Amino acid sequence: MVSSPAFKKYLTICISAAFLIGILFFGLTSGAVEIDFFNMTNVQKDILLHVRGPRVILAALVGAALSLSGALFQYVMKNPLADSFTTGVSSSSAMGAVVAIMIGTIKLIPIFALVSGLIGLYAVYRISSVKGSVQPITMLLAGIVIHTFAASVISLMKFLSDDAVSSIIFWLMGGFQAASLENISVLAVVLIFSILVMRTEFLSLDIISFDDTTAASSGVNVDRLRKKAFFIAALLTAISVGYAGIIGFVGLIIPHMVRLLKFVKASDLIPISLLIGAGFMVLNDLIARTAMGDGRELAVGIITSFIGGLFFLYLLIKRKRELFYFD
Repeated sequence: MVSSPAFKKYLTICISAAFLIGILFFGLTSGAVEIDFFNMTNVQKDILLHVRGPRVILAALVGAALSLSGALFQYVMKNPLADSFTTGVSSSSAMGAVVAIMIGTIKLIPIFALVSGLIGLYAVYRISSVKGSVQPITMLLAGIVIHTFAASVISLMKFLSDDAVSSIIFWLMGGFQAASLENISVLAVVLIFSILVMRTEFLSLDIISFDDTTAASSGVNVDRLRKKAFFIAALLTAISVGYAGIIGFVGLIIPHMVRLLKFVKASDLIPISLLIGAGFMVLNDLIARTAMGDGRELAVGIITSFIGGLFFLYLLIKRKRELFYFD
């Protein structure tokens, strides 16, 4: 007989999958040009195959990647406020991408973002490491330092680059206008690789969320797991930033929403977060494309930042006593 927790998990996965499928359908059919799957013109087919389809799929992949990244950050740092935005990885990745825009190597933005993001992650580790040991709260503070530094460098580059400043600002706001089959393929491979790598560590992630001593006594190599999870999270963030710009707070909102549903085990939280995160991002992109109503688009990053800011405020006001603990 199926146990109640297992039934709740699979029911939630089915509902999340149905939500994702439904929002994918609306994302593909809705926009400046409405598309009817059963009566498409040649123009509509071209829009679906070459513009809207890649955009919607990239949005789903970025949403899933950022949700997984945020969940990993929160597990290894034992703090529900940790994500790629608050740990500085997004900003350091964006700094590298802005450099690529300034020097005119647009196609190399993902590579610059990845290298810069990994450098930022290494800096966080070096700043927060004491005698080979790293404290999660120290890592969070180090991430804020790196975020502040990267943001100041980005502002300086915008000030110095008159010709590219509009491109930089537009890209930093986040969006999926540059979606392509190449982008989708790379991000899909990275996401699948990340899921397969971390799937074997779900139990260790649960154990490490208590304290390092308990985890070590249970046979978990805490430092190795933390480095592994941070590398995967930074990789997902850097690739997402390289293809879509800075889209903040997704990694904060989605895993925490899943925890509010009482799914705290990694084997439950991560699959559900992937599905909800993908659907959430497609929904935000749909709103960005249709909210203005006159063919203009909002930046997706503006919408997610607005929602994330409200959610962040909710956490601060309603859950002050639980901010540094998993419940």
